Amino acid sequence: MIELLGVTKRFGEETAVDAISLTVEKGELCALVGTSGCGKSTTLRMINRLIEHDGGEIHIDGQPIREFDGRLLRRRIGYAIQSTGLFPHWTVARNIGLVPRLLKWPKARVRARVEELMALLGLPVEQFADKYPEQLSGGQAQRVGVARALAADPDILLMDEPFGALDPITRETLQVELRELQARLHKTIVFVTHDMDEALALADRLAVMRAGRIVQQGTPLALLREPADDFVASLLGGDERGLKEAAITRVGERMLPLSPRLLPQARVHRDATLRQALSVMFREHADRLAVVDDEAMAVGELSLRRLVGAGRDE
Repeated sequence: MIELLGVTKRFGEETAVDAISLTVEKGELCALVGTSGCGKSTTLRMINRLIEHDGGEIHIDGQPIREFDGRLLRRRIGYAIQSTGLFPHWTVARNIGLVPRLLKWPKARVRARVEELMALLGLPVEQFADKYPEQLSGGQAQRVGVARALAADPDILLMDEPFGALDPITRETLQVELRELQARLHKTIVFVTHDMDEALALADRLAVMRAGRIVQQGTPLALLREPADDFVASLLGGDERGLKEAAITRVGERMLPLSPRLLPQARVHRDATLRQALSVMFREHADRLAVVDDEAMAVGELSLRRLVGAGRDE
């Protein structure tokens, strides 16, 4: 869906992005990560031509982006940023409907789409449609920003630190909501963040940038297990990479079938992470857990030995 082929961007004498190549498959969430000033936001903004690239090519669905009118290109690509970019003198409903109106959708279709997205993002129409941005909490405003980015049903969504200004609890809530939203909508998403835990929790693919270059890309597990160099290893948590891996691995991937032994009292859901399971073991002073499904029925078991990947239990 998105291809960057030897893309370069210079600002005067400074090279902000240096001949990078990246492919983002349809329906994939790719996170650009790295230290401040590494070029990740510049890279994102070149995809929708908010910033023009100086060298190389960028393709959307096989077509060079310079063959598109810049304004029309941006209307077909959703864009969500940290500051939300909401118009303060417009209501929530009017903010969300901006791009469909620019695309000349009929009023009834715009209204239906706004109501659909507000419901999808937990913003009851009767409660929020006529509110203004200043009347919203940070999390509510960010939901409106995401709804506006999705309003014209774009195939591609660009997100630049969208949750960066939020408190940890609200941020984690919106991360969960984005994962659930992506599972339903299957958008192609490029997501910029400086928060490695956020990137690991959300991304199908990571692209680690340093000084304008991509130094490694791949799945979160691949990078955690085999970082290309000390910089990548440090960015991914250094000596805590094992815990980072446990935080993105589900209990269901490591559990064993039910055995004839008496099941332990301590329980964990199969969709919990290994890190959460380890926390339950510490809290319950247990080295075995019963694994349960949505109906609280036991579907397997997990031992400390199995949790740390020491092989099948005898």
